[in-house]
Amino acid sequence: MNDIDPNNMFSPLNLADANMNNRSAPVEVVITIDQLCTSLQSELKLDPDHLKIALSASKCTPEARHASIIFLNAAFHQLSMKSLDVGSTPHVFDDRFRDFVRVHARMYLLDPTLEAYSNNPLRNGALPRSLYFLTLDAIDQQSDEWKEDHLAPGQLNDDPVALDAYREALGELLKHQRSNLRTLLLANILETQRISIKGSVPNQQELLTSIYQELPPRNDKMTTVKIQAQVTQNWAMRLRMCYARLVMVHYYVHKSRKTSQWLEIDERLATLRTSSREFQKHHAHLVFQKDQELFSKKLNFSDIPKENFTVPTLDAVRISLASPLPLNL
Repeated sequence: MNDIDPNNMFSPLNLADANMNNRSAPVEVVITIDQLCTSLQSELKLDPDHLKIALSASKCTPEARHASIIFLNAAFHQLSMKSLDVGSTPHVFDDRFRDFVRVHARMYLLDPTLEAYSNNPLRNGALPRSLYFLTLDAIDQQSDEWKEDHLAPGQLNDDPVALDAYREALGELLKHQRSNLRTLLLANILETQRISIKGSVPNQQELLTSIYQELPPRNDKMTTVKIQAQVTQNWAMRLRMCYARLVMVHYYVHKSRKTSQWLEIDERLATLRTSSREFQKHHAHLVFQKDQELFSKKLNFSDIPKENFTVPTLDAVRISLASPLPLNL
């Protein structure tokens, strides 16, 4: 071994070793570009379109590498955009799904404890007993097999685009069912190309009877006896429908566009839920009183002065609190 100069310990060492000079040089393994590409493809498994681009870029000369990388990135971006376009095709919900929503929505609309009707239940916080959330929950309770058959594939993977499309489709289906109820509430009031006025505006009993006859789904219709029992005994439903009709006819007559008629109903229901029992009784009294004034006399809609179509306000209820209610309330 060579002697080490203590005054120059950090100078480069002579690493030559007489015993190592005869070692054989390592054999250099040459791998062609084609072999390397084949090996990479076996690991990464690119699809044909991406493989074509990768092979083209990998075989360019060093001088062309910069331009090749730019075109490579552009090609991959174009492919990804095409993939997004295919994925954004709206899912068409089948008749089974639409019937499921229709049946459940109609049954929920017959429930006088429903907390909200509109598709905007988050406006004032989540309402578990709203038409929207009850229907969502009913769908969520279905089996995985049912969901795979009737929901969008991306929806099952919580894809944001698919979920937005699902909520929009559900909202449209519920809107249609609310429209059916509105038509029943405006019987012999609403007139369109398809709907004609056939007589006087129905009174409370006639209104409730028609709703119980028409609203339940085809396979769940009520018997005449059951309908009569609901009409005479279900005062909560009677009050709810009388109030809803007052709001509907007010919007129809005065062409109000300040807000959604269903949202106005939702807001009134929210106020009543947090009000005293006495306040609720006075509100019910004013609603029934206005309904009797307008619709109990077998009058045609055209014979009722338009200025009479009003809805009891919350201020009117507060004023009413100063007076005793009739004994039957």
